Amino acid sequence: MERYIMELKHLKYKKTLRNERGMSLIELMIAMVVLLVGIVGSMALIAYAIGGNGRSRQQSNAAVIAQMVSEKISSQKASLSNSLSITDCTGTSTAVQTAAGGGALTSSGDVDMTQAAVTGYQMYYTDCGTSNRQMIYDVRWTITQPSTYTKMVIVTAKMKGAGTDVKTFSLPVSVRSLVGQGT
Repeated sequence: MERYIMELKHLKYKKTLRNERGMSLIELMIAMVVLLVGIVGSMALIAYAIGGNGRSRQQSNAAVIAQMVSEKISSQKASLSNSLSITDCTGTSTAVQTAAGGGALTSSGDVDMTQAAVTGYQMYYTDCGTSNRQMIYDVRWTITQPSTYTKMVIVTAKMKGAGTDVKTFSLPVSVRSLVGQGT
């Protein structure tokens, strides 16, 4: 009887060993496919995040440029309509008209970038970055003058060539200012 119990224990031990032989080749290949799908998915996510970072940078720069043009126009009294000058980082100087006029507006109140530019109310502003990188922005403005003592200035900026491609697309940025008489 003792021998029989010993043989049963030995047989149980052998069955345990046979069940713990490791992974089969098929299991290994399935695990590799699952891992590959996860890696490819994360690479696509990283590429999308890099594109989003570029779009954010373009819109931030456009907002800064639109704000700068708006402040330049707002720096003089509403009753004046003197021409001003803005110079970009390449030394290109552009005349800025401050009289009532400019391009058409969209239904949301931004300058319509799809229409032809109005001379004196549009410029290409070059923004110089690090490592000699330059980005050119299409900047347009419209000025309305509801009274002699006030002007409404709407400046819209968008990176030139930012089409509909996901890698380069960015929305135009608008800044609205109300200019008063001042002193």
